[in-house]
Amino acid sequence: RIYLELADLAKRGNNFNEARQLYYKVCNLQPHVSQGWLEFSKLEEECGNLDYCSQLLSMGLQFCECNENLLTRAIKHEERMAYEHGNGDLSRARELLAPLKNSGIDQIWRTVLEGAMMESRAGNNVVARRVLKYLMHWVPWYGPLYSEAFRLERDAGRPIKASIIVERGLKEIPRYGPLWFGAFRLYEGLDLEEKKFDLPQTMNMIERATASISKELIWKVHLEAAQAQERAAHQFVTENKDVSLNQKLDMCRQSYVKTICACPEKLCWKIWLAAGRMELSAGRFEEARRLFLKSFSDVPAKGRPIALLECSRLEEFVGNVKLARAILCKSRVEAGSDWKVFLESMSLEVRCGNREDAILLAQKGLNVHSGTGRLWAALVQLREADGEELQMDTLKQSLTAVPKSGEVWCEAARMCLNPLSSTFDVAATIQHLDFATKFTPQYGDSFIETLRLIFLQKMIKTIGFKLVNKMKENINSTEWQSHANSHDLFFSCVGTSIQQAIVNLNTSDISSDNVDTSQLELRCSNADPNYGKLWFHCRRKSTDTARTVLRRAKESIAQDLSKHAHVYMSAIMRRVAVEILVHAEQPKSQNDRNERDCHNQATKKKKVLNSYLRSCPNVQDLITNNQSNASYKGIQHLDSSLSSANFVTGLIALNKENDLQCLSLVERRRVLFGSDLNVIF
Repeated sequence: RIYLELADLAKRGNNFNEARQLYYKVCNLQPHVSQGWLEFSKLEEECGNLDYCSQLLSMGLQFCECNENLLTRAIKHEERMAYEHGNGDLSRARELLAPLKNSGIDQIWRTVLEGAMMESRAGNNVVARRVLKYLMHWVPWYGPLYSEAFRLERDAGRPIKASIIVERGLKEIPRYGPLWFGAFRLYEGLDLEEKKFDLPQTMNMIERATASISKELIWKVHLEAAQAQERAAHQFVTENKDVSLNQKLDMCRQSYVKTICACPEKLCWKIWLAAGRMELSAGRFEEARRLFLKSFSDVPAKGRPIALLECSRLEEFVGNVKLARAILCKSRVEAGSDWKVFLESMSLEVRCGNREDAILLAQKGLNVHSGTGRLWAALVQLREADGEELQMDTLKQSLTAVPKSGEVWCEAARMCLNPLSSTFDVAATIQHLDFATKFTPQYGDSFIETLRLIFLQKMIKTIGFKLVNKMKENINSTEWQSHANSHDLFFSCVGTSIQQAIVNLNTSDISSDNVDTSQLELRCSNADPNYGKLWFHCRRKSTDTARTVLRRAKESIAQDLSKHAHVYMSAIMRRVAVEILVHAEQPKSQNDRNERDCHNQATKKKKVLNSYLRSCPNVQDLITNNQSNASYKGIQHLDSSLSSANFVTGLIALNKENDLQCLSLVERRRVLFGSDLNVIF
């Protein structure tokens, strides 16, 4: 135990070699105690020695057979190793589970549950269902088991099967809250799908829950009822324009009254805010103000930033931007320790078209919150209009400050996927998005940008190769290197090839039906993202699963790429052309070099390539070059779509800020209150 404590102290002090020696002594002195093996393996995993970590866990299991903690960790690690190696081979993890068949279920059921969840994450739903069914028979008292089985069926698009599991779980554990709340969303989705806007199945579950669930959660049950009724009222009014939303919200108001009556006093301020939002959407601005004021008077000091942000959005909602800005200024003074205050201030200025003010606010925020990836990512995106070099400098600063921010890596990918960026690079995007989804899996925009990447890879594979090969033939036939104006002749040939490609472009092979995204959907479902501007745009209902959101995004991405395929194809061909030019003009490297020299040479080549990419004619110039030729008059109308700002994100419709006052109340509410910053509970 003393050696274990000393090893932990050495690890905290970054003395990893000393920690290793101490952990080695621990494992030698007490090889049958699992804690030493667990801590030793954690150290090696944190240091990136994944293979050695596997060896340590295997050695530990030889001495501590069927130890639950050690075995569970070994299974998780082998699952991670399978995906790190890129092959998804779970055979080693399954080998760890195989010996358990001879053990009693009461001793190993947690490890078996981990195996079932692993199979579920791998997409082996049939196996996962069988194991979970077996566990529900033998461990009927464990609530999370039913939650996992419920999620499996829900995410697989089998709501009826999910409801059966919910009923089975509630029969065994009637006071288990998570199952009730999962059931509310499940039945709400079923009711709305059947156009039953009075939510009969949902309200039936609400009534049952109030009679069974813990008293401490009764207020949350009534809140779920109020919010479900509010969503149903909005959808009903959307489909029936002649109906008054204000009248449809009467039942919702009654549920909010019940919530307030049952809610703990210290949480009442959140209910006032939620009710205020409801009144705001109905156009009852004064009632909303009174409710927000009531919330502000009740809120504890810790929640004041949230209440102030809500008040600011209310004033912006009704068009009083000056007062909204003043409230945010007050928030930054009183609650500057909350980074969300700065992010909301930036968002307000962006919506008002004040980009420079938004940048200044971002910089002020980062002076206080230098480790917040959301602020860095917003600043990187704001710098797009300042040119590629300044945006790239900002990106480098961001990655230095927050190297494991998925939001920042997503912005790096977006820069590389912008077809009107001189350094457009599909290959580099693969690694950027891999980092983004790995470091911050809950950020949904990274998965939507990965959709754009998959579509572009399909475009390159199906139509890009032919067009690029045709361009190479045209370049080789011109003998451009022997002319005095070789670069002009080279890019004239490239421009002609691009124009020919645009005229003959056929995008039928890159429709949403022809692009396989099943693996991405599985990864996204496992991550279950919960925020992101693009993500919330594609998430139309609170009952939408991650797969549903991603499939909706897939349709939008496919439409955008089909409409602007000529821009992306031109960018792909331009990059290949520049690579040909660099290869022709740069001296060939020697073959016999050591590893360090090869690395330096590769870095130098990359810098040279980027220099050429920035100095060579851009995509607009190549498309519009020599358009006086009668053969290409048909593509002159494409000039109007060529704006770099249109491609800042993967959904072109979201890349332009609209005047809030020109939007309907529902659309305005979605813009201001539909983001992740507004999730109160």
